[in-house]
Amino acid sequence: MAETQPFALNTNADRPAYAQIRDHFRGRIGAGDLPSGHRLPPERELAARLGVSRSTVVRAYDELKTEGWVERHVGRGTIVSGRPTTLDVPPIAWPACFSNIARRIGRTAEAAEQLTSLLAGRSIDVSFAHGLPDSALLSTAQLSEAWNTIIDRRGTAVIGACPVQGIPEVRELISERSRARGLDLHPDHVTMVNGSQHGLDLLLRLLVEPGDTVLVEIPTYYVALQSFQARGLRILGVPTDARGMDVDRVDHLLSRYHPRLIYTVPTYQNPTGSTLSLERREQLLALAQRHQVPIIEDDPFGDLFFDEPPPPPIKALDRHGHVLYLSTFSKSLAPGLRVGWLVAPKPVADRASRLNGMAELHPNTGGQHLVVEFAQRGWLDDLIERARTTYAARCVAMDAALRRARLPELRWSAPDGGLFLWLELPEALDAFHLLRQTVEEGVAFVPGSLMYPTSARRNVCRLSFSIPDEAAIARGIASIASTAKRMLRRPVDASEVQEVSGPIV
Repeated sequence: MAETQPFALNTNADRPAYAQIRDHFRGRIGAGDLPSGHRLPPERELAARLGVSRSTVVRAYDELKTEGWVERHVGRGTIVSGRPTTLDVPPIAWPACFSNIARRIGRTAEAAEQLTSLLAGRSIDVSFAHGLPDSALLSTAQLSEAWNTIIDRRGTAVIGACPVQGIPEVRELISERSRARGLDLHPDHVTMVNGSQHGLDLLLRLLVEPGDTVLVEIPTYYVALQSFQARGLRILGVPTDARGMDVDRVDHLLSRYHPRLIYTVPTYQNPTGSTLSLERREQLLALAQRHQVPIIEDDPFGDLFFDEPPPPPIKALDRHGHVLYLSTFSKSLAPGLRVGWLVAPKPVADRASRLNGMAELHPNTGGQHLVVEFAQRGWLDDLIERARTTYAARCVAMDAALRRARLPELRWSAPDGGLFLWLELPEALDAFHLLRQTVEEGVAFVPGSLMYPTSARRNVCRLSFSIPDEAAIARGIASIASTAKRMLRRPVDASEVQEVSGPIV
């Protein structure tokens, strides 16, 4: 017999829907209301009753199973197994133990959890969601040869400790390679970090306090956005266009709000793919110097140009130490190596290294040695060149597929490099609602609303062309277009829109 007592989800609660469902049944089983052997409602039935997706119920039931409250059987459903004996001792009330930043993390990650919940358990044929390099471009034979060479040469030291600033060889390599981008760096100015996101975290810990103001592009990289929100920062957004951040608006914002820093991804920006023009780079730097506000320049995609190289990094124009520069090998070689770097004036670099030593002890030793080995053999440059050619072709394929779609009000601008294309849908469409439909056909993307701190646009999405091949791109875009046309022909159910717009899924 299925459980029939009704309950309603609190759409204003901080907790997502799956957690509310899990806690409801956990409480009823723990109180003895649902005895051992009792069958919980079928997933689809409960999802329809509560107005949520089936994947939300699946996640709640899976967590109940992990905790030992239920068993799941094909054909029989989800069966109460009784109150776990391990819970005879009351669990710690963890929410009461959390710091303010931990509580904010729960709220800021909410939208990303909606996306994760939506994609959980789905069979995805074409994914435009991953902002990652295509791992198929990396030769496993080269990877194996490089690793074995490093081990033969260095033995177990390759997985041992290293200086907190990073091994000298990789810092010298970065210094040498940076000259091609117009950056004149001494190796001592380079501090290795475990990816540029780790570098951003270090800088935020050094430079801001809760309540401080930061100035960012909108839309912007959503993981950086989560970092700002989790720290309780006030976020000022500057709109972007085809030439990047609208710098003409920055002077007024700096004068009025006195932000502690400016965060920008000026080259093949995540998520729009736009590139800040040289004129705007010079203008932004001049404003930062006049107002004495540091710029954090996040530059993970600079090597991935298609035809002509991008303008030099803002850091290359900086003569007075106003720019804190972050980059990484995650987009050009492999994200799992976690090899990124920070370039900063000595007072910042020294404190970043000390803070990093306290938190991480040292960066990834093996990953740094692999980067050096790949570079010295010429394999890194070969890989980057293959990536440029491959991603350029896939970007062209995506642009062509969107043109074939002939969907009214569809707008986009093909980037000159990087991994992303920013797509504006017809105003009547909600990208999250569109995604709910396309995942049923095996096509995924990232709704652009994740990229805004407030007043998010609902009819935009980020499409990554780095991993699907040209045929897959054509299939995926055709699916998105046909689904969008179908949705435009019929009225949208209000309950469906509420489900994706609220704090729960």
